[in-house]
Amino acid sequence: MDAPIHLPLLPCGVGSMRHTDPAEAVSEVLEDYWRLPFWPQLPKRSAEELMIPQAGLSLPGASWDGQHITWSGQISDSDLENAALPPRDRAEGLYELLDHLSGVPEERKSQVVKGQLVGPITLARWSRNAAGASPLQDLETLQRLGAWLGAAAAEQARVFQRQGFQAIIMFDEPELASVGEPSIPLPWREVIPVLRAAIEPLQRIGALAGIHCCAAPNWTRVLDARPNLIHFDAREGHVDDVIEHHRAVREHVARGGYLGWGLWPTDGRGPLPFDSKDMQYFLANKARDLSFVDASVGLIFKRSMLTGVCGGAGLDANTERQVARDLEELSMGIRRRYWIAATTDVDPDSPLT
Repeated sequence: MDAPIHLPLLPCGVGSMRHTDPAEAVSEVLEDYWRLPFWPQLPKRSAEELMIPQAGLSLPGASWDGQHITWSGQISDSDLENAALPPRDRAEGLYELLDHLSGVPEERKSQVVKGQLVGPITLARWSRNAAGASPLQDLETLQRLGAWLGAAAAEQARVFQRQGFQAIIMFDEPELASVGEPSIPLPWREVIPVLRAAIEPLQRIGALAGIHCCAAPNWTRVLDARPNLIHFDAREGHVDDVIEHHRAVREHVARGGYLGWGLWPTDGRGPLPFDSKDMQYFLANKARDLSFVDASVGLIFKRSMLTGVCGGAGLDANTERQVARDLEELSMGIRRRYWIAATTDVDPDSPLT
């Protein structure tokens, strides 16, 4: 699973932004998150840029009623082989970013780009076949759905790799917090192979496969699927859901895994304002709670990205720009204050690393 990518507390976005103009959104990303840019999803431009229809409408025979995807329920070998990016009218931010990456000045050119799409368990929860049956009711269909999303994710990674970037593709999986509940009536032993089916195509081509869940799943079981990165709600009162699984997280970091800390409260549930200096102490203490020998605080910092808790589509312009400024201040402040000698191959004063 180890991959030669440094993420030393780099600020990044989760996915969605407030914009309706893709050019403005990408310009903001390349200005505010240039060390780890991401392509912006723009649900205010079109409801079909919401994560469920953005990917789900590419399924065979798919339609969307504003809540559920209805599709054929069958994924052929040809569908797997031809899994592709969503069309431009459902992912304007992706194509706009691809159009602009080659023109980024060398001194502000990142090594890594992040993409995202919905994960298989969440898409299954919100999709049906023509008879009204959920993929969750048929493990073979669910496994094929995972493989299809994995193939689409791999194609997303390839378009960045062709431009010379390393790629992180995150699967947005809020429904993992409901595994074993009535909405996801499956045991983890049946969920993990589905997650693996999505993750493996990315890992085979040298990209990082991540799982984002801003709720509180069983992280030990999520990590059994061997993602390269887990992204979680890391605020006070929430990060303890991750620390509870510290043994699995330590093993994850020790074998080359990465962490995504969702720290800025983009869901509007405070505390506000965000104090980057206080957050330096908070993050350092929580990293210590997770650390142990082969997963030291220095190693955790070297393999972490910093974000808002979730997407920014619900934020106003001033607040969305403030998120980026606060995360940058947090990143550079904690690198200077807490950097560990073991990370001497990364300059804590350089925003390029």
